[in-house]
Amino acid sequence: MIKDIVIGISGYFRHLSLIRKNALARFFLAPMLIGVLLIATVGTSAYGLGDDLGSLMVRWYPFEKGLSIVNTISSWIGGLLIFTVGLILAKYIVLILASPFMSPMSEKIEANSNYSPKLPSQSLSAAQGIWRGVRIAIASIIKELSITLILLILSVIIPFISPITAVLIILIQAYFAGSGNMDYTLERYYGVKESKRFIRSNRGLAIGNGLVFVFLLMLGLGFFIAPPLGTLAVTPEVIKRLEKY
Repeated sequence: MIKDIVIGISGYFRHLSLIRKNALARFFLAPMLIGVLLIATVGTSAYGLGDDLGSLMVRWYPFEKGLSIVNTISSWIGGLLIFTVGLILAKYIVLILASPFMSPMSEKIEANSNYSPKLPSQSLSAAQGIWRGVRIAIASIIKELSITLILLILSVIIPFISPITAVLIILIQAYFAGSGNMDYTLERYYGVKESKRFIRSNRGLAIGNGLVFVFLLMLGLGFFIAPPLGTLAVTPEVIKRLEKY
C-alpha cells in the first residue's frame, strides 16, 4: 500500500505536462469559480458562528475568574470546529459540483492515453453525474464524520494518543477525497458498488491522491485547483489499472 500512496502523491507532479499536451486548462475555470464561492461561505460561517458556539461552550465554565480568557479561547475553538466541519462538507460539495467538468476532463485524458480498458463504458449526463456524486457523498460524509468524531473523543479521553488520531483523521479524509477523484473515471465503467470495490482494492492510490488534495484544501488553495489537479493526477493510473481488470 505504501507504494500506491507514493504513486498517488507523485501523480500530481508526473502528469502536469498533460495540461498543455491535452489542452486541459479550460477545465480549471469552473472549479475555480466554485472554489471562490465555497471558501467565502466556509470562512464567513466560521467567523460569524464561532462566537455563538463559543458562548454555548462558556456556559459550562462555572467560575467568574478567568471567564474572559475562557470566552476568547472558546470562540477560537468554536470557529475552528465550524471551519473543520465546513471543510469536510465543502470538500464533498466541491467534488459534486465539479463532476460535470471533471468527468469530461477524465474522459479526454483517457482518450489521449496509451491505455484502453477492455470494459463496456458509458457516458453520464451532467445531471446523472451530480446525482451519482450526491449518493456517494452522503454515504461518505456519514462514514467520515462518524469515524472522525470517534477519533476526536478518543483523543480527549486518552490525550497521549492525540498525535496518532490526528494522523488517522488526515488519512481518512485523504481516502474519501481520493475516492471522489478516482470515481470521475470509474463512473464510465462501474456502478457505485463496483466502483467502491475497485477503490478499496486500490486504497493506497486513493490515500496518496487524497493527501495532496486535503493539503491543498487546508491551504485554501485547494478550493480553486484541487479538483482538476486531483483528477489529472489519478486518472492515468486508474485507466492503467482498469486495463488489467
